[in-house]
Amino acid sequence: MKKWIIFPVILITVFALFFIITPGKSRTKSYYSGDALAFNNQVYIATTNTGSLEVFKLEGKDLILISKSKPFNARFSTYGDFYDAKLSEESGRLYVYAVSNYTIYKYEVGLDKLTQVRESSNTYWEWYNRVDKFGSNIVTVSAKGVKILNPNLEVIVAHDFKNQDAPYNVSGNDRFFMSVNEAANKLEIYDIESRTVVKTIPLNFKFDKGNRRAFQDAEGYVYVVDDYYAKKFDVSGKLLGSFQHLDYQGFDISGTVNNEFVYFSNGVGVVKLDKAMKEKDYAWTGSMGGHSGWAMGLKAVYANGDKIVVFNNTNILVLDANLNKVASVSSIEEESTSAIENLFLKLDKNNVFINSDFVLSGGGFLPNEELSINFANKLTTAKADSRGRFSTTIKVPVDAKKTNQDIRVDGVSSKLHYSISIRVE
Repeated sequence: MKKWIIFPVILITVFALFFIITPGKSRTKSYYSGDALAFNNQVYIATTNTGSLEVFKLEGKDLILISKSKPFNARFSTYGDFYDAKLSEESGRLYVYAVSNYTIYKYEVGLDKLTQVRESSNTYWEWYNRVDKFGSNIVTVSAKGVKILNPNLEVIVAHDFKNQDAPYNVSGNDRFFMSVNEAANKLEIYDIESRTVVKTIPLNFKFDKGNRRAFQDAEGYVYVVDDYYAKKFDVSGKLLGSFQHLDYQGFDISGTVNNEFVYFSNGVGVVKLDKAMKEKDYAWTGSMGGHSGWAMGLKAVYANGDKIVVFNNTNILVLDANLNKVASVSSIEEESTSAIENLFLKLDKNNVFINSDFVLSGGGFLPNEELSINFANKLTTAKADSRGRFSTTIKVPVDAKKTNQDIRVDGVSSKLHYSISIRVE
C-alpha cells in the first residue's frame, strides 16, 4: 500500500497503547460495531456498544444524539443492556430494531426521540446476539442459528447456520448467508434455497478474533478482508482480485449503492478500493476522532456522495468519499467503576397527600450515574453527583393509591437499586 510505510513507528506505538493500557478508576467505552443508513439523504447511525441503544444523525459537521436508552423490565423494575441494533427504512419511515437477552424491540426514529412500535420475547430461551437485515428480511442471529422474522417479529423461517464463537461475523442477503470463521480460517457461504453451505473459501488470520464481516455487492461478488489481504471472489469461490494491506487485523468491508468502490478497515485506518481491488485512497484514523482511534466496524452509505461510518474505538467517525473527516463523536468516559459508599435513601417526610411534593435523596450509586426512580407506577429520572449521591423533588400523582407505596431507585449503568416506603394519605 503506497505511502503507508511512513507510519510504522507511530502505528506500532498506537497499537501498543491500545492493547496495553490498564483500566483503573476511569475508563472509556469502546465503539467497535453498529449500523448506518441513508434516510432522506441524511446519515443515521445506531450502536449498542455502551449497553444503551444510541441513535445519531449527521447534521453538517456534527453527529447529533437523537436518543440513548436501555431496555426496562417492568416486571422487575430493572434496566438491562442492548446487544445489537439495525436501522431499516420501511414505507417511507425510519425504524431501528434492537435486541436484549430474549427480546427484540422495534422503534420508530423521530426527530429527537424513539417511539416503541413493537416488542417480542421468545419462550424457548434463545439468547439473541444480533439483529440484522439480510436483504429484505429482518433476522436474528444467535448461537442457535439465523431466524427470519415477519412484521410482527415472529419467526417464520429458521436456518441452522451459525458462528458460535463470533455471531457478529454472520452477514447476508435474500439468497446467501456468509460467515467469517476465524478459528477455522475460512469464509462459509450458505445457500438459503438449498439450506446448505455451498462454498468454503480459505482465509488467513493471525490475530485474535474481532468483528469481521463479508460483503456481497449487487452483482453477486463477495468481498472479505483477513489479516493479510482484502479479497474479491465469485460465489463459486474463484479469487478475482486481492489487495495486500499492512498485516494488521482485517475487520469490516463495505460497499455503496452505486457499486463503484469498496472500503475496508484494518485497525490503523480505512482503505478505499475500486472493484478491480486497486487502491484509490487511504486514511489513518488513529487521531481523526480524538485519541486512541482503532478502526473496527465499518459501514458505507450514499448520501450526497459516499459516507463511510467507522466505529473507531473511542469515537464514531464519519468520512467522505475522499476519506476526509466529516464528523465524529466521542464515547462517554465513566468516572468510576465502583460506588464509594453503601446504598441509602432518605425522605423529608413520612406521609404525603395526593398532588403534594416530597424530597427524595440518597447515595451509594456510581459517580455521575443516571438514575431511574419508580414511584406509584410513574418513572422519573435523576443524576448522581461526583460522590454518587442525589436529591430530587417528586410530586405524588393524582392516581396514586392511598396506601404505603414503595419508591425504587435504579442505577442505569451499575444496576444497583434500593427501595424505601412512603405513606400516601
